[in-house]
Amino acid sequence: MRIGISFDLKPLHAPAVSEPGDLYEELEAIDTIVAIEQVLRRRGHEVTRLGGGAALLDALVRQGAAERLDGVFNLAEGFGNRGRESQVPALLELLGLPFTGTDAPGLTLTLDKRVAKLLALDHGLPTPPFRLVAVGERCDDGGLQYPLFVKPVGEGSSIGIRRRSRCCGPEELHALVESLHLAYRQPVLVEEFLPGEEYTVGVLGNGADARVIGVMQIVPTGPLDEFVYALEYKRDYSAEIRYRMTDELLRHGALSLARLDQIHALALAAHRVFECRDISRVDLRCDRRGRVDFIEINPLPGLRPGFSDLANLATGHGWSYDALVGGILDAAIERWKAAPPRRPALPPAALLPGQSPLEASPASGVS
Repeated sequence: MRIGISFDLKPLHAPAVSEPGDLYEELEAIDTIVAIEQVLRRRGHEVTRLGGGAALLDALVRQGAAERLDGVFNLAEGFGNRGRESQVPALLELLGLPFTGTDAPGLTLTLDKRVAKLLALDHGLPTPPFRLVAVGERCDDGGLQYPLFVKPVGEGSSIGIRRRSRCCGPEELHALVESLHLAYRQPVLVEEFLPGEEYTVGVLGNGADARVIGVMQIVPTGPLDEFVYALEYKRDYSAEIRYRMTDELLRHGALSLARLDQIHALALAAHRVFECRDISRVDLRCDRRGRVDFIEINPLPGLRPGFSDLANLATGHGWSYDALVGGILDAAIERWKAAPPRRPALPPAALLPGQSPLEASPASGVS
């Protein structure tokens, strides 16, 4: 097959002094693109790098790649607001081009952590009590029980999450919310802190056929009831945390089969409730009573080999990187086969030869 890869690379320059230091955290490293490209080629596919943003639009529309490709392996995070992850999927849908991963509505739902929690609650998925603090609103705890956990409402990759994101009193809460408003210019989610074990779960596939790749516990060297899986750890996870995989957890009695079944069931339920496609990574943590709670779901998880949580989880459960990337594409291809026939986005005669959509007029058939 002819497969394009959509992605947004980390820029070579650092964020400006006035910008958050983690501004580009979600964007891809070039080694991720190279690794995925190599996997796809080893599987016999013809691969085209599309990039993201204006470059992707130019390649698909002006250079005609949309007509030549059979599908797209989507990694693009997009830019701008809480709908940024949906930008490329929406464009691909407009062009009638199938792609890996969740569609535009699903990506928008999951990136907005408040909306995701509301949907989770509506479907009976346990999640800690929370409130949203709009930009400019002075924060109080709203009756929530301390300690509290504070994060930007529309970010991923632990953007805006530091060790100090756990706060134990009103003054600390107010100062943290105010600093996040100033840095990220978006509402802030405040929720009751979960002091128990934290797990991340990989899910592969679609609907009733979705299955768990594995369960990985994030174990800190310090006190568990104060641990925040913050950006500092994700940038250098070898320093103060370690990952424990399913076999080790069961072997040492840190996880019972009954609890493992509960974790699997909650992760699969989240994958299906949010109508995730092909792949997702579900983050869970235990509350004060030991109940496993839903934290969030990432239907566009990082795939950097040897670094990203999902890649490490898969490796720890006996999956090669080729098997992980190939499994995502295989799940997508099966879904594409069952989809309605591909339709062109515009009538064939809508644009004159050499004419761009912006140059077209009503007289040429485009309004």
